[in-house]
Amino acid sequence: DFVTSEKARRFMRKLPNNKVVPLSKQFPNAPPECIDLLRQMLQIHPSKRITVEDALKHPFMAQLHTEEDEPVCEAPFDYSFEDEKLHRIRLQELIWEEVGDFRPQCLPAAPRRDGTRPPTRRTLRGHHI
Repeated sequence: DFVTSEKARRFMRKLPNNKVVPLSKQFPNAPPECIDLLRQMLQIHPSKRITVEDALKHPFMAQLHTEEDEPVCEAPFDYSFEDEKLHRIRLQELIWEEVGDFRPQCLPAAPRRDGTRPPTRRTLRGHHI
């Protein structure tokens, strides 16, 4: 019910029905708390998966988690950008922009179809490459 794509459902139906190997066998040196957290995080169905908040409160995370120091997202993420139909040229533009965000000194911004260049993070902050 959580997989909305018919193509994805067909793919999943064709997968072999292999016997599940327990996580404790795959990670024999991991502490039981780690195995428990992994098991909860790797649930396929989203409604059965542990939430971020509960994962941070899990005993395995006790040494890393400080509740008063954890940021909280005030609003749900907006994934509407994923609705964009990506054609080859647009995909190339997005890849150039992403690479440029990490290594702006390595490559110039790819020109858009209209000949203009997309803004980089540097140009958005008033700096020019």
